[in-house]
Amino acid sequence: MSPDHRTPTPSGPLLRGKRRKIGGLATTALLVAIGLITPAAAIAHTMTGHASAADDRCDKPGMGGLDNCRGPRPPKPKPKPTPTPTPPPTGCNDIDSAVQGMTKYVSVVCSGEVRVLSVDEAGPNPPTPVANGSGVFWQLVGGPTNVFDATLSVFDARLLVTELTSTGEVWQGVCTSALPLTVPCTFTQMPTPPNT
Repeated sequence: MSPDHRTPTPSGPLLRGKRRKIGGLATTALLVAIGLITPAAAIAHTMTGHASAADDRCDKPGMGGLDNCRGPRPPKPKPKPTPTPTPPPTGCNDIDSAVQGMTKYVSVVCSGEVRVLSVDEAGPNPPTPVANGSGVFWQLVGGPTNVFDATLSVFDARLLVTELTSTGEVWQGVCTSALPLTVPCTFTQMPTPPNT
């Protein structure tokens, strides 16, 4: 019968494929029963007639359940999402201090920026906060604007401000320590720490 005169089946290609396979298995069983081929040859013939999981037909949606696709296919790995940098918190969230002689420096991280307060510990009524020439107590030291954490240390006549940003960068600022602190400080990016 030509393909143009076939009666359409309600199940479509899926049922036609199963009929074809059942017919092939019946023929193979008959050949084994009458002794024309060995069981081992029948198994080899049946296996070579199957599509492998690498066959393009097995990768199409809904085709994995067909008998022509051998075994379950391994799931395709999902791409790893790109991490988004965490924005710095708002408000003040970190504090540190360092002492040099009778001067103490206190740092705070507020809305991603570092500010430092100079405190005179020897004044007539210690501790005495010291404002700059404009009357500002908490001075902005400069550097990145997405800081999460900052530490202070002193060395000779310098105050060192080390900052960790929300993107994992480390910056070090060198300030001339005075009463009050001389700003802005000079910042240099340090090597990025390993992300383990």
